[in-house]
Amino acid sequence: MDNSTPDNRGEFFDQFLDDYYAECDEHLVSIRRSLVTLEDEVDAGTLDRAVLDNLFRSFHTLKGISGMVGRAAAEHLAHHLESYLRELREGI
Repeated sequence: MDNSTPDNRGEFFDQFLDDYYAECDEHLVSIRRSLVTLEDEVDAGTLDRAVLDNLFRSFHTLKGISGMVGRAAAEHLAHHLESYLRELREGI
């Protein structure tokens, strides 16, 4: 049986998923940092466009890589957050 077919997923796909989870973790760390910064800014009555841009890029990337590995729920969540952040950025 060929382990490289999408039906079997196999070792290559397992390694790809490991890379996916590692990249997700990096983006989630960045998101957490940005959210803490954003919380402080909201409390002070300001919003830094760079922080919103960073959040947007992280969610955009999560959306894309989640779609690549068939993680539809994560893809849809990231898409909604990306849309929300787009509106926030346009309002600044």
